[in-house]
Amino acid sequence: MALERFKQALASLLDGAPSDPLERDEYFELHTLPTAGGQDFEVVICDEEKEIFAVIYTAHLFEEGEEGQEAVEALVPAFLEQAFGLTPEEWQSSEPFDLGWRSREYLWFMEFAVPGLTPLCRYD
Repeated sequence: MALERFKQALASLLDGAPSDPLERDEYFELHTLPTAGGQDFEVVICDEEKEIFAVIYTAHLFEEGEEGQEAVEALVPAFLEQAFGLTPEEWQSSEPFDLGWRSREYLWFMEFAVPGLTPLCRYD
């Protein structure tokens, strides 16, 4: 099953997560899903309860309004397929890409969901 690689990476990340909700949030901000290939991107859990992930472009920090951001968006499907075996039909963007503040420059990121992901990534 194509979701299997993504589920394995998710399980690996969740295994190390603390049970305290505040510590979990901080853990997910600092730890990325382990990838099986692909480069220039990282994937983090940005909302565990709603199962929303973010793919972050790490190869370049952008200035606000800088050109080239649309070109990064076009690289996401190939990265998710190479790193996790997720085809474009298996995930969906939940928000358009955006820039996140880091120092005085910005990291490019896009939030996405993986419909049909079971078991849920929530911790009980």
